[in-house]
Amino acid sequence: MKFTGQILAAAILCGLGVVGAESKEKKPTKEMKGITTDDMDGLVDAFCGAAVGISDAFWDNGGKHHLQADAYPQEACDMAYEAALGALNLAYNYPDTVLFKPTLTTRPFTFRPTIEGALSYFIGTDCLLKAGGAEMQYPPGNTGKFKEYGFGLANYDADGMYKGFDSCDWIPDHYVTGNTVAVAQGQVEFHRKEGGSSIVDKTFSFGIAKKNGVPLPVITGHHSSAIIGPNSSTQYAPPAREGEIKSRAEKVGARLRKSMPSV
Repeated sequence: MKFTGQILAAAILCGLGVVGAESKEKKPTKEMKGITTDDMDGLVDAFCGAAVGISDAFWDNGGKHHLQADAYPQEACDMAYEAALGALNLAYNYPDTVLFKPTLTTRPFTFRPTIEGALSYFIGTDCLLKAGGAEMQYPPGNTGKFKEYGFGLANYDADGMYKGFDSCDWIPDHYVTGNTVAVAQGQVEFHRKEGGSSIVDKTFSFGIAKKNGVPLPVITGHHSSAIIGPNSSTQYAPPAREGEIKSRAEKVGARLRKSMPSV
């Protein structure tokens, strides 16, 4: 599924199923229909739309690659902050706990169960310091000693090539549906405007939370990990295919090294 999402708020709301004629008649009920694969796909699409929307909000308002002068103007950070905060509040279980593990975070900041930690990961320290109040900084009380690039800004490679996200594909693999708890696994590929892409493995968990008084599916867990080539895995390579797999692994490794975010 490809998601380009230019109008972020509408895209997120559509993903949650709260826009349109049917949504106006939707009321809380004692019996939920359960969390379906369509619900899960809609929420992951909302995540994809949020990544593209945050990137667009930043770059369209004067944001630049981090190597350039004045890379984080106030307006660009304000717009990226609003896009990220809106998406996280609508599609995720925040302000309650979310088991969020971004792709390349490290101890002691590996896990981001709070909305402040998620905001920092998506828009980075520079923008969060400019656009968020003191109570929204991550880690709590941070004034710049801790710094990270914003994944959603897509402006952080070492070569100065990144120019923001263009679109996002959700490639589901398996689902576990349920009445109030569900899980989905798959891959997400982020396409960047300069022509590159990044692929990560994803596991999402889902639950039910009230949004504007209506019980709706939300993301309660989000685990992201980098993909690896066969030569770095536990997969057995028969002798006749060792050369083929080694060549493929080297190509995958080269692609990953080029596309990996530095956060």
